[in-house]
Amino acid sequence: MEIEETIRKKISQLDAEHVNLTIEEGCEGGAKVHLVVVSEQFKGVSLLKRHKMINSILSDELADNTIHALTIKAWTPAQHQSKK
Repeated sequence: MEIEETIRKKISQLDAEHVNLTIEEGCEGGAKVHLVVVSEQFKGVSLLKRHKMINSILSDELADNTIHALTIKAWTPAQHQSKK
């Protein structure tokens, strides 16, 4: 399964309203991933906990270096609206 497809499938656990995914292949043997996830599940959850949620979901890909670097923006729908 391609890395983008894998990430999107796994992130679907968060019932995201919006996912923006940018992948730079071949960085240090793994991909450099920039991920924006907008989900109601982030309401009332600290930024650190949101990042931990996503890191946990992608733990296999991080452990085997499929993902070498991961940049996360994890927002509620209201936060996403304010960024537009």
